[in-house]
Amino acid sequence: MSDEHLEQQRTLYGAPLAERFTGVREAYGLSQRALAQTLGLSAPMLSQLASGQRIKIGSPAVYARLVMLEERAGEPDPAAVLAEVRDSEPVLTSQSFAASPEADLPARLARLAGPAGLRAAESAARAAGEARLADVLAAAAEAGARG
Repeated sequence: MSDEHLEQQRTLYGAPLAERFTGVREAYGLSQRALAQTLGLSAPMLSQLASGQRIKIGSPAVYARLVMLEERAGEPDPAAVLAEVRDSEPVLTSQSFAASPEADLPARLARLAGPAGLRAAESAARAAGEARLADVLAAAAEAGARG
């Protein structure tokens, strides 16, 4: 991994993705292939991200799943956590948001996910260049924090 790519990942994600992936793999006893499946990535894509051949995770949902796994590491039933995270659909796409006529989307999202998960999704959306979606997720996180 080049120093430039390492710094770009550190800026985007707080640490190089290889470090974050390794931490999750160790916490759950996963192979690289199993982690890729849980996150919703192909194994080659995970490898490219870990090696720095690719800098950014393209899908906010994939990043949100990574954050969920990190936050839930150490829970008593890791198999249940893995299944829940793998089956989750943690963020909306900008297209589904644009198609939704409901103005109360932030409040609805706040009822579905906690502020920490919404902030993680917001960060992932911003990293993926989805500013409008990130703004909605930020509003939802604030609504959730207010209760």
